[in-house]
This record gives sequence, C-alpha cells and structure tokens, in this order.
Amino acid sequence: MARLDARRLGVWRGLQSRIAEIERSIDAALRDEWDIPLNWFDVLAALQRLGGEARPSAVAAELGMPLSSVTRRFDRLEEDGWITRRRAPDLGDFRAIEVSLTRRGRNLWRAMNVTYRRAVQDWFARELTDDQITVLDEVLAVLAPVIAAPDPGDDADAVFGDVR
Repeated sequence: MARLDARRLGVWRGLQSRIAEIERSIDAALRDEWDIPLNWFDVLAALQRLGGEARPSAVAAELGMPLSSVTRRFDRLEEDGWITRRRAPDLGDFRAIEVSLTRRGRNLWRAMNVTYRRAVQDWFARELTDDQITVLDEVLAVLAPVIAAPDPGDDADAVFGDVR
C-alpha cells in the first residue's frame, strides 16, 4: 500500500479544489437560469435516476450523502411542490416513507437538466480527452469499494439498536 506522501496529498487537495470550483460554476449556472441551487437539482436528478420514487435512504445512497442532509433538502423540495413524501405500507414497514417526484418536479428536472448538462460540458467534459475520461473512470472504479464501505456511524440502529 502506498504511503501518503507530499505528492499524493497535493493531488488530493488539487482534486478537492478543482471539484469545488466546478460545482460552484454549475451551481451558479443553475441559480442564474432557475434560481435553484445544484444541491436541490441533485436530489431531483437522483430521484429521476431511481425511477421517480424511492426510499429516502436510497436517495441518500445514490447521492453518497448522510440521510439527515438529504432530509433537509426534501423539506424544501416538498414545500415548493417538486416532490411528495408518503407512507409506504406496501413495503411491510409502516414507518417506511417513499419520496416521489411530482409532475411539476419531473418537468423542472427535465428543463434544468439542459442547463446542468451544458454547464458540465463547459466546466468539465470539454476540458478532457477521451483517454483522460477513461483514466478517471478507472480511478473511480478503484476508489468505488472505498467510497461504498458502510460507515457504522451513519446507521443509528446498528450502533444503538432499534429503540422504537
């Protein structure tokens, strides 16, 4: 296993910095055109990728975020009528909730997706060759098991037991 040296640390910091810059640029494009931030669009897009409806934990997993962060976004998106939350007793757990895109939310996602794709093209895709995209894809595949490793701190039941 390679040790963390100055070069690896520098590459990590550079990657963090560049990703943050790209995300700020994409966010600015969405806010300019739609007055909606990237992090809200990300939730709509995750729901779209999941077939338009999913359990909150599936959306959080799709986004690679803690459930509590996604739940706050659901609150705002529901306030604006872009998603709905409902009990899902058909899943066998009467506490289970499903989140769904509304018709208005699907239409918003479709329209915003044009802006999003244009911004990703402008700030990311246009700058990279096909070979560089292949290398990045390979790097992500190597990191996928590390990223997907469960964090026991994210599952309160695993830590404290089901106290309900």
